[in-house]
Formats: sequence, C-alpha cells, structure tokens
Amino acid sequence: MGDRLAVARRIPEPAEPTHWPDHALILLGHLVGDGSYLKHQPLRYTTASEANSSAVRTAAEAFGSTVKRYAGRRAWHQLLISGNGNRWTPAGVGRWLKDLGIFGQRSHEKRLPAAVFTLSRERISLLLRHLWATDGSITQRRKGRGPPRVYFSTCSKGLADDVAALLLRIEIVARIRVFHPARGRPMYSVDVSGASAQRQFLELVGGHGPRAAPAASLAAYLENIESNTNVDTLPVEVFAAVRERMRARGVTTRAMAALRGTAYGGSSHFDFAPSRAMAADYARLLDAPEVARWAESDLFWDRVVAVTEDGQEDVFDLTVPGPASWLADGIVTHNSGALEQDADVILFIYREEVYDRDTPRKGIADIIVAKQRNGPVGEFRLTFLGEFTRFENLIAEAYGEGVF
Repeated sequence: MGDRLAVARRIPEPAEPTHWPDHALILLGHLVGDGSYLKHQPLRYTTASEANSSAVRTAAEAFGSTVKRYAGRRAWHQLLISGNGNRWTPAGVGRWLKDLGIFGQRSHEKRLPAAVFTLSRERISLLLRHLWATDGSITQRRKGRGPPRVYFSTCSKGLADDVAALLLRIEIVARIRVFHPARGRPMYSVDVSGASAQRQFLELVGGHGPRAAPAASLAAYLENIESNTNVDTLPVEVFAAVRERMRARGVTTRAMAALRGTAYGGSSHFDFAPSRAMAADYARLLDAPEVARWAESDLFWDRVVAVTEDGQEDVFDLTVPGPASWLADGIVTHNSGALEQDADVILFIYREEVYDRDTPRKGIADIIVAKQRNGPVGEFRLTFLGEFTRFENLIAEAYGEGVF
C-alpha cells in the first residue's frame, strides 16, 4: 500500500461540445438529486427550498409539462409534474427523461446520462450548481471542529462516480468516501477537499438556493487560507531527476539547500513526497525541464490505500496507437499488450483439474514457456502440491484424486 497511481487532474472538453439550454440542465440537476421518475408512478419533485421549487417549476413548464404543488410537513412540499403523455406517445419532461435513457431509475440506480459528458465546461458547471442544491453540502465548520466541507451525498455508487468525473472537467480531483449505516444501503460522499479545490468549485460552480449563502460565506473565508499541499504531491521518484541534474552541475545537497533558502536536511533532504511548487522551484534553480514536466503535468498522483477483491469478470486487451495510454474512469491506463512485448520471459500455468473435475491429470500442472529471448520455448510438467500451494518436480501418481 502507499504506491502512487497516476490519475487525471482534469479532462478537457470535447473539440465540439454540445449545448443544452439552461432549463434542461437545471431540471436534470434537481430531478437526479431530489426527483422521482419511476415507471407507472407520477413524476414528482420534493423540496423545502422555495428557490429550488421555483427553478423546477419554470424548467418543467419550458418542456411543456404542467406543475402542481402539494403541501407537506413544515416547509417541505411536493411538485407533481404532469402532461408527460403515456407509454405510447410520451411528451414533456417524461419524454425527455426517456430520450436521455434515465427514466425509471430508483434512487440507488440513478446515473447522469452519458450525453452530459459532451457538454462544455460552462454548461457542466451549471448542472453541478443545481445538482449540489439538492443533496450537496457547503459547510464552513467552526474553528477547531475541522476544515470546511464541500460534498455531494448519494446512495448510488454510479452517480457518485459520474459527479466525480464531471468535477474533473473543471479541474477538481474529488474523493469518494463510502459510509455503511446500521440500516439501509451504503452512502457515498463525493468530497471536494482542500482550499485550492474548494475555491475552484465556488468560483466555477457556486451555490443555488439553500447553497447560495453558504457558498458566499465559504468563498470569503477561503480568501485568506493557504492551500494545503499534503495531498497534491509528487512521487518521491521526482528527486531522482533532481539529483541527476545536481550531479551534472556539480551542486551539492548543502549548496542546493542554500540556493532554496532552506535548512540542510542531510540524508533525509530528498526523503519525502514534494509538492508541485517545490518541484517547480528545483526546476527553475537547476534549469531542469525534465523536473518542470513533473510540476506542470496534468497528472494527479494518488495513493493506493487498499486492494480488495471485486469478483470475476471477463477482461479484454485493448491497444491504443501513439502514446499507448488512455483514461479509464480518470485513471491513466497503459496498453497491457506492452507487458508481453517487453517481457524477456512469459510463462503460463495450466492445471486441467481446475476446469475438469473428472480429468485423469489431477495434481499435474503444465508450465508453458511461450516466450524466452535467450533460450528455448516449450512445455514441461510439474506436480502441484495443493495443500502447500507449491510446485515440485513431477511425481507420478502423487495424488489419486488431485488437489484443488
């Protein structure tokens, strides 16, 4: 654990982004957050915010639907959105939701339609503003009770992933946390952490309705707060490039500390993960473009905190020409085929008893040398000692029934 993993700091918008009108983005944000659009049930929206209620009414009527309000407890009330046609001739908001492919989703199934990822950065910011007005939170805690929090909460893992992906479009790397209540489904929290990311969120997304005042308050508070670099750091390996340039220029560690105006740290001087600003400082002082690339790249170096089993699925090999890399859920992924291409030796292990319980070849493992740069290829057999999870030279009839 603790290894660094490259993820995207941002995802650029398409070369030709699509455009949605304001009312479509506003309504989508509110319905995904606090709406109900199940099959064979009325289309409803529940809120305690007059600003949210007004926004939904105006947006729904722009689609040609009609809206009726029903009072609830205290300030809570429900909007019934009708005029949506029927299963044969859909109309209004109902037809729009079906065209988007999200109609009928229950709370834990909710997702944003794929089409929103073709929008411009400005349009995505508007969508997030109104989505955050539902199940989002912008909280400035009292002094001594922790840092401010900006997060979106949902019981849909897919929706949490979608929101995090949209935040990458506005250069915000979010954290997804999961909570397991005593009853009910897990809850997912998409957190915008750190003063720098929160300032970016408030500047581009801001707040609507019940989030407007907290957004303004937090923005004022963050004006005098310095960003914390404990999270957005670079792998310690960047110092290898720094030290190589220092050796080339004859700069000692003590002299480097003096140039930067810092205390000399001895052998521990390069034994930590530097911030991007620190790497840029080294790059400037040493005239090292290879170090500057680390500091200026679009990569966010996340940390691996756990590796957990996630079941079995079919996997496929994908080859991408050119740089041979792409983003998969924001994670920088490389052609897996390069592993076979670059490896000196490739071995496969085949145990027939895993696939055929009645095979007479129980306890036998076929070792297949498929590639060897400096030697022969071929197959040979070993005995698999299942009780010790160990391979030995072939022992005839080592097991009568084999070991799984």
